[in-house]
Amino acid sequence: MALDVGDIGTKIVAQAAQAAGDGWKAMATAATVELRGLAQRIVLIVEAYADGELSQARAKQHLRTARFHVIATIAMMTVMTDAVIEKIVNGALAIVKDSVNKAAGFALLL
Repeated sequence: MALDVGDIGTKIVAQAAQAAGDGWKAMATAATVELRGLAQRIVLIVEAYADGELSQARAKQHLRTARFHVIATIAMMTVMTDAVIEKIVNGALAIVKDSVNKAAGFALLL
């Protein structure tokens, strides 16, 4: 099953905006760019795994690194704390978890 990066990016950004509530305006530009980049990285990770270029362990490691990068970048560019951003990113990833895990064939997103 192929993943549509545009669809995943749209869902992640919409869910992040909802999770952030009033704080979204303070971080909208940085968050949108970073979350769409995360969607691209997720698709690339799933494709690399499907092509045999990554093991499940390495795919999960790449996802952890990409997720951390998004959290750190948004937190650095806003006045929000890492904990708040982590909650937003986790909530945003939850919306695409089932489709990503189905496409990957394993639990990439937990």
